This record gives sequence, structure tokens and C-alpha cells, in this order.
Amino acid sequence: MLTPLFIRQAARSLGLDTCGLCRNEPDEALARRLADAGPVPFAPPAAERLSWDSVLPGARAAVVCIFPYRPAAPEEGNIALYARPEDYHRVNRRYLGRLADLLAAEAPEASFAAITDTSPLADRWLAWRAGLGFFGKNRCLIHPVYGSLFTVGALLTTADLPADTPMAPQCGRCRRCLDACPGRALSEKGFRPWTCKSYLTQKKEPLTEEETAILRRTPLIFGCDECQRVCPWNERAAPSPLPEIQTARVAALTAEELDALSVRAFDRTYRAYAFAWRGKKILARNLALLAGR
Repeated sequence: MLTPLFIRQAARSLGLDTCGLCRNEPDEALARRLADAGPVPFAPPAAERLSWDSVLPGARAAVVCIFPYRPAAPEEGNIALYARPEDYHRVNRRYLGRLADLLAAEAPEASFAAITDTSPLADRWLAWRAGLGFFGKNRCLIHPVYGSLFTVGALLTTADLPADTPMAPQCGRCRRCLDACPGRALSEKGFRPWTCKSYLTQKKEPLTEEETAILRRTPLIFGCDECQRVCPWNERAAPSPLPEIQTARVAALTAEELDALSVRAFDRTYRAYAFAWRGKKILARNLALLAGR
């Protein structure tokens, strides 16, 4: 029989020092949040985001883990911090697969399914329900130790597990993230994803003059870390304990480096990194726009 203590010990044995539990229960708060948000870039319809059974029929609970990505030392670059080490989808799934093996050995009657970002479910919401952080004004989940510098992965399971307690908001009167947002996508009232620089750096359609102006306000060519860069919780966030975060990092790309690679060579060179998913052309476009071309 699985217990919370066994699950946390198994996770810690793999280097995952922060995990929590939540249950598959009707979630009216999430339904309202998704309805209010409307369509969001790269996300499926709201109905799919509420259905655990579409991922694992009979799922009763989730074991949720966070994967910190702050490097051990500061570094300059033009790629968002999360995308500089090996693609978190690959890293997280490896760890979740190992954790699933440990839990299945203890509970062979249970089924498990790993998710990390690309499933329909709202990963950060699962992490909040599992007690792994509170939602900041920048819409990021913030953990007391790792700030918001982490990605989320989870194991849905048919095992019956208790739930941890969600954290209450702790931003207080701070509004640094709201003031720093290049596209003014953040406000006290909500989030406008269509003017978020992170989205614009990945948008395939031609950028308008307004969108180009947003892109040029900070030096990143993929993603946008501004709301996280100014957050007080991230000033004291602990570095990642995961060895994959500290090695084989790509912090920056130049126009000369991209020009020297064919599309196929770019894919071979960078396919292991999250920033490569939109391809060479979009990154080259962003570099050119930042250079004023």
C-alpha cells in the first residue's frame, strides 16, 4: 500500500526533494478560472483540461513534483532560463518514469501515467492543489524555497491517496512583476497572453509593429523572464539540485551561429533543448528584429 511517507522518500531518493499529493475531485475553481481566461496560446480547450480520465482512466490521485531550474551561478544569455538546460520535457519524464517504477513495485495493483506540460491537464494547478506553492500576481506558481524557477511534472495514479493542503497567496502589496512586464500582459485584473513576450517569441505569424516593439524591450529571443527576474522570491531562490540543470547549457544564440546551420543541422544540434521546438526560422527572425532589421 502506498503512503505519503513512502512516496516522498522514493522521490527524495531520486533527487526530487519537493513533491505533494492531490485528488481527482470536481474542481469548480479551476473551471471558473479557465472559463474566465478564455482561449490561451498552445493550450487545449478548457473541457479537456479538467478531464483526468482522458489521460488515465480511473485516476484517483496525483503525485506532483517540481523540477527546479535555477543554475548554480549567474549567467548572461538571450534564452529564457528554463530553456537553457536539456529540454525539461525529457528530463522530467525520465525522473517520473523512475519514480513510477518505485511506486509500482510497492503498489503493483495501481496504474500510473506521467504528465509534464504537454498533457491537457493544468500542471501548475495540480501543483498548487498538492501544496507546492502559491499563485503570484505574475500567474506563476511560487515555492518558498525555489521561487517560481521550476517546471512541474506529475504521476496520475489509480491508487487512493490523501491530498495535501494548498498554500494561500503571499505576494502582499508587491507589484514588481506587473510593472516589469514588457507587453503589459499582467495586471491585477487578469492576464493577456497575446501580448506576453514569451508568446510573441514563439509566434509563427508575422509580428505587428506593436508586437515587435514588445519583443525589443528586453534582449531575450526565446521566452521572457522579466516577471520572474524582478520577483523577490526568486532573488533568494535555491539553485536546482538536479545535475541535468547544471550541465550542457545553451544560454545564448547568435545570428552568426544560426546562419552557419542548415535547418537540418540546427535540428541535430539543438533538438535536445526546449527553445528548438519552433525551429531555426523563428529564432533567426527574433534576432533580426532585436538587431533592428
